[in-house]
Amino acid sequence: MGTRYTLFLLILTLCFTAGIKGQNTVVITGTITDSAGIPVEQVNIVIKGTTAGTITDKKGRFTIRTKPVYPITLQISSVGYNTKEYTINKGDKTSDIKIGLTIKNEQIAEVNVKGDRTNGSLTKIDANLANVLPDAGGGNIEGLVKTQLGVTSNNELSSSYRVRGGNYDENLVYVNDIEVYRPFLIRAGQQEGLSFVNPDLVSSVKFSPGGFNTEYGDKMSSVLDIKYKQPEEFAGSASVSLLGATAHVEGTDKNKKLSYIAGIRYKTNKYMLGTMDVSGDYNPDFFDAQAYLTYHFNKTWMLEGLGYYSRNSYNFIPEDRETEFGTINEAKKLKIYFEGEEKDLFNTGFASVALTHLRNTKNRYKVLVSAFRTVEEETYDILGQYWLQEMDKVQEEEQYEEGVSNIGVGSYLQHARNSLVGDVQNIALRGKHRFNEHLVTWQVKYQHESFSDYINEWEMQDSAGYSIPSSPEKLELAYSLNMDIDISTHRMTGYLQDEYQWKTDAGNLFFNYGVRFNYWSFNNELLISPRANVSFIPADKQNLRLRASVGVYDQSPFYKELRLPDGTINHDIKAQKSIHYVLGGDLYFNINEKPFKFTTEAYYKHMKDLIPYYIDNVRIRYTGVNSAKGYATGIDMKVSGELVKGLESWATLSVMQTKEDILNDFYIETDEDGNQHIVYPGYIPRPSDQRVNFSLFFQDYLPQNPTFKVHLNMIFGSGLPFGPPRSPRYKATLRMPPYRRVDIGFSKDFTSVFDKNRKNKTFKRFWVGLEIFNLFNINNTISYFWVTDVDNRQYAVPNYLTSRRINLNLHAEF
Repeated sequence: MGTRYTLFLLILTLCFTAGIKGQNTVVITGTITDSAGIPVEQVNIVIKGTTAGTITDKKGRFTIRTKPVYPITLQISSVGYNTKEYTINKGDKTSDIKIGLTIKNEQIAEVNVKGDRTNGSLTKIDANLANVLPDAGGGNIEGLVKTQLGVTSNNELSSSYRVRGGNYDENLVYVNDIEVYRPFLIRAGQQEGLSFVNPDLVSSVKFSPGGFNTEYGDKMSSVLDIKYKQPEEFAGSASVSLLGATAHVEGTDKNKKLSYIAGIRYKTNKYMLGTMDVSGDYNPDFFDAQAYLTYHFNKTWMLEGLGYYSRNSYNFIPEDRETEFGTINEAKKLKIYFEGEEKDLFNTGFASVALTHLRNTKNRYKVLVSAFRTVEEETYDILGQYWLQEMDKVQEEEQYEEGVSNIGVGSYLQHARNSLVGDVQNIALRGKHRFNEHLVTWQVKYQHESFSDYINEWEMQDSAGYSIPSSPEKLELAYSLNMDIDISTHRMTGYLQDEYQWKTDAGNLFFNYGVRFNYWSFNNELLISPRANVSFIPADKQNLRLRASVGVYDQSPFYKELRLPDGTINHDIKAQKSIHYVLGGDLYFNINEKPFKFTTEAYYKHMKDLIPYYIDNVRIRYTGVNSAKGYATGIDMKVSGELVKGLESWATLSVMQTKEDILNDFYIETDEDGNQHIVYPGYIPRPSDQRVNFSLFFQDYLPQNPTFKVHLNMIFGSGLPFGPPRSPRYKATLRMPPYRRVDIGFSKDFTSVFDKNRKNKTFKRFWVGLEIFNLFNINNTISYFWVTDVDNRQYAVPNYLTSRRINLNLHAEF
């Protein structure tokens, strides 16, 4: 605990910094608004002829310092608005300047992805990108997150993502200040269905890959903060594609007291699954509906309500599989013929109510109550009979009738009857107070969690007529797990956070620091987590942002981490613990009067009391014991801007390494002389050790026809570690092939065609899109199927993801 107390003391001293000597500068302040007088945030402001610049805050305000060399010309630009210049002569007013922007006439300003750093450690993302990003997942917010700093993913069928060496369970997701959860029994991306967040309902998206503020919870990797809209007028949208359909409606009452927004979604990835190696009858059927209501009693009281229901069904009758793998000189083919079927059903419900009281302009209180329930069933009985064949091209005509020889014949039988019911209810009280330059926020929350989990799954393997593993006395299964667990626990959490701005002659300092606590009744563990971050904007280089953050991020077990491999519960489990150190910065600049931004962050995460785990597709199986220590370190870089006027594009590059040392693990090795030695594996790659990740999103349009656009999404991720199934962790040091994928989309806006010669507009927008998924038809590997030949050698047969597919999309807004 000594390190933590030292860290806590360092955080408290952030407020006490020596004064910095001033310079002879002119301070220009003002507000940027649109034609309706509404403040515009994230407007790029640059002193013409220099690199000095800044951006506006949420209220459209800006402050910029420069040398007193007149005339001073401000270049003002923002995506969706006409660029403007504002000249200040000697003697003119330099404070509280009011500048208005006009919206561009041409319909080319689709999105703004500059993503200014807000709230210290978070990046703001425009949710509208979900509609134009070519994504096999059907246009969800998570597809957009996968292109951000430090984020990696190797499965286009899943909304899951990893951040800076963490796993899928280490990411926080909030909707309207309430944490939301994913299903627990999901094994593969094709079962997953729809994620919680509906892009049509979203007003803002903020994301942090690490080093986030105290107000966010107790997980080790990232936070995604979603806010839903509070509409001010009637509107709606509808879309349909080969992957499903969506619709939403929003509006208010006459008095503007009640606002509502509701949406439904239907998704089927049957079309995508038709390209998988395993052929058969796929019947995925995913549906959800949700609504968000707000009611303003008066200027000081507001009531919010959010309701959600989803039904994700996955039925599959496999028929056969044929997969070729290996090298040119050692080509292999696996053939499998199946009997049986799989039936999975995931029902999820969520409801929340929040009451906000604005006591005065400096004090706000909020009570939040929410309940989450998931009912999940997983049932399958699948018999597979396989032939492993060696393809011999040289002797094809001389010796083998079909150019192949069988080197392994066998079968396997997989069985599961799994069910889970999970409930999470909580109530929280939150406060926000303004004291001069300080903004203090706090929260206390009580949460009850209960799970009823029944698992009965096993696998029998037979090779050349012999059961594996072989026993002369009894029939042994290759794998089995039986458990029937009911658990009910209580959790208390809370935080206290302060943020303030300190203006000096050298620049502006922004501080955010605080402390969290977390108590869990299951193991009676109390966690104290201090955190802090500081940002600095130099007075002479206001286009530059520098920041640093440090904090404790302890992740208390939720449920899956408790289970031991034999199906029992570890009552001595503890939280996984980590300390984050992050240094980063943003540089705003113009190229040919187009705004660009470069962002970079370097980080180091020290971790202990880790619970080692294995990954199969998207299912994570924990060992249930705090038996490892580890680290994650790397650097992330991103550049974004208008390669073509009015449309943003960006590229990200991440280089990372994460390893863990499982304590007290060893194996016996025999040398050539027959002597045995104890070998300690030491640090080995964690299952999420994807060393290099690169993503590119590019937008363009025809110069003479800006309503015709192209959107390109490219992802490259180096290979992940893997090993034989149910083997010791130190054997998982092999590497999958890299994940490589390019998706491209074309869209044409037909809004003007419908509204031509009409007084009243039919649509606000109407466009048609054509998408090509996996443009280069690359076989990406998600996991492996292991088979044994007649010489008892094991082969890892790759399970490939989806191949090339074309999707048609119609989208209308009214």
